[in-house]
Amino acid sequence: IFFMLLEDGVKVFGDCALNVSPTAEQLAEIAISSAKTAKKFGIEPRVAFLSYATGDSNKGDLVDKAIQATALAKKLAGEEGFMEPKL
Repeated sequence: IFFMLLEDGVKVFGDCALNVSPTAEQLAEIAISSAKTAKKFGIEPRVAFLSYATGDSNKGDLVDKAIQATALAKKLAGEEGFMEPKL
């Protein structure tokens, strides 16, 4: 997790640089962990998964993984009860 001090405030970024090819489950956990860390520092979490595709503009395993990770993170966020699952 990285903290970046910008002109408009502090941003928290979760990075999977240590995981060469994370699973959807690992991506979801990275997102939830980043959101929890942000919240602990008084930063309202906003989570996004970035991919080379927008909506249904492309298909493939990597796009499917991002879609699965988003669904899992929403579920985990709701179960944790620490944030609205608005990913």
